[in-house]
Amino acid sequence: MRLKLTIGTIIIALILGVGINYKTIIDQKQADEARIAQITSEAQVNQQKVEDMQKDIAILRRELAVQRDVYPTSRGGHRVARYVDGAQVTWYNDIGKTASGTTATSGRTVAVDPDVVPLGSEVEIVMPDGRVFRRIAEDTGGAVKGKVFDVYIDASDEELYDLGRTHGVRVFVLDR
Repeated sequence: MRLKLTIGTIIIALILGVGINYKTIIDQKQADEARIAQITSEAQVNQQKVEDMQKDIAILRRELAVQRDVYPTSRGGHRVARYVDGAQVTWYNDIGKTASGTTATSGRTVAVDPDVVPLGSEVEIVMPDGRVFRRIAEDTGGAVKGKVFDVYIDASDEELYDLGRTHGVRVFVLDR
C-alpha cells in the first residue's frame, strides 16, 4: 500500500510538474507573440518614416536641380560662393581711391556693402537683359547698402543718368 501511495504521489507530482511547465511554456509563448506584434508594429512605423524621408529627399533633389539651373555652383571656372538675387545696380564715376586702397578702374571696380559681399571678392553681375559684368568688390559707398551694387564706369554724369538704376539683377559672388 505504501508503494501504491508513493507511486501515486510521484505520478501526481509529475502531472503537476508537467502542468506547471506547460503553463510556463504557454505564458512564454504569449509573451513572445506580444513582443513579435510590438516589433512588427514598430517596423511598420519605421517603414512609413523611411518612405516619408525618401519622398522628402526626392523633393529636395528636384529643388536642388532647379536651384542649380537658376543658381549654378560654378560660373566661368569659378565656384559660386553665394548669390544675391533681386539686387539693384547703379553706376558711378568718382575718380579716386577706393575703400580697399586701389584706384577706381572702369571694367574692374564695383562698390558693395561689405556686410553682403566682402571687399576683394570677384562678382559676376547678371543684368535682367542678359548682359554680364565681372568686377572686383573694391569700394563701398554711403548709398551702397544691402543688395545695391554701384559699378564704376568711365563716363560723364549725363551718361550715368541715362544708365539709371537697374532692378532685378542677379549677382554671383565667386571664390577666387
